[in-house]
Amino acid sequence: MMKRTVHVLVIVTLLAVVGLMSGCAWKSKIMFPAADEIFVTTGDGDITKPYTPVGQLIYIEQGFRIPFIFLGMLPVHDVDPDMALKTKIYSEVRSMGGDALINMSIIWSPPSNGFLGMFANGGKITVYGTVIRR
Repeated sequence: MMKRTVHVLVIVTLLAVVGLMSGCAWKSKIMFPAADEIFVTTGDGDITKPYTPVGQLIYIEQGFRIPFIFLGMLPVHDVDPDMALKTKIYSEVRSMGGDALINMSIIWSPPSNGFLGMFANGGKITVYGTVIRR
């Protein structure tokens, strides 16, 4: 009985050691979007080819809610960062003559209901970055 327990412990220990010593590997590939799409990154995007800076983009949007009791809980105009990027910021980058936004920073205060609608707000978003042409 004692010998069998020792054998089981040795086998379990060996399996644990083999499991811990085996590693995982992955392959990473950086791909840029197609030329007709806007490239957006919070860093410099590891852009190795030269690019032309076009200018700085600063976008600020403030949401709105009616600050009365219970009415403030109804969203009139809440700020949504995803929609702001897709509808306004991308078109602004294109209108400036750029095809990428690097070093982008987003500061977002989400909408809040306040206390039973009092002191409610629709949130605020501030986006800034450098517009470039690749």
